[in-house]
Amino acid sequence: MSTERLGEAIRRLRESCGDTESDTIPAVPRRFRTLVDVVAGPGTRTADDSHTGQFDRPDELAELPVEVLMEALRQTGRDARRAAALQELARWWPEDGPGQDWCEDHQRRRQELTAVRGVGHELVDRILLLVLEVSTMPLSRAALRVGCRHGWNGLESEYQEWQHLYRQAAEVAGATLPETDRLIRQVGRSHCGTRPKCDGCPLESLLPEGGAYEPE
Repeated sequence: MSTERLGEAIRRLRESCGDTESDTIPAVPRRFRTLVDVVAGPGTRTADDSHTGQFDRPDELAELPVEVLMEALRQTGRDARRAAALQELARWWPEDGPGQDWCEDHQRRRQELTAVRGVGHELVDRILLLVLEVSTMPLSRAALRVGCRHGWNGLESEYQEWQHLYRQAAEVAGATLPETDRLIRQVGRSHCGTRPKCDGCPLESLLPEGGAYEPE
């Protein structure tokens, strides 16, 4: 039942939000530039700076002075605070690019990514999903809040239970996991933040009879 209800929620968000999300990452899998976009943001402007080309060349990005990389990120509207993590990820990136076998060993890739300072579990999932094409849902605060407030799951649930819920619900909705992640994050920003703003939310009619549950 929870899977069906969440699937209906994803369908409603698609109808309400459409494909107009401004920060959608054009995720070309197994490309280092996509990793940069996932970690530091896709950027909001271009910059006439020789160092921005390193966003496509992990070996060169890894050797930049961190201050230079931070400035290149700032100039393109990305998050400069991610510079050190990006350099660690550039060293992690395989020299010949990520091949099929390398990507499919996703448990090892997850362990390696989790060990990178500044890369939390949600970002690990997003890298696996958008860069390595691993079927995993980034468990953002919005994903947890939407699930808990509608009574479809609880914070006491295990990681794999949340993954199963979102994977199955996306299948019910006929949506991809990247689309599901985008839609859930969007409704998280507009209505399901720290304090829920249920009035006018596309998912309001799917709330429990007594209103939104508050996860403790």
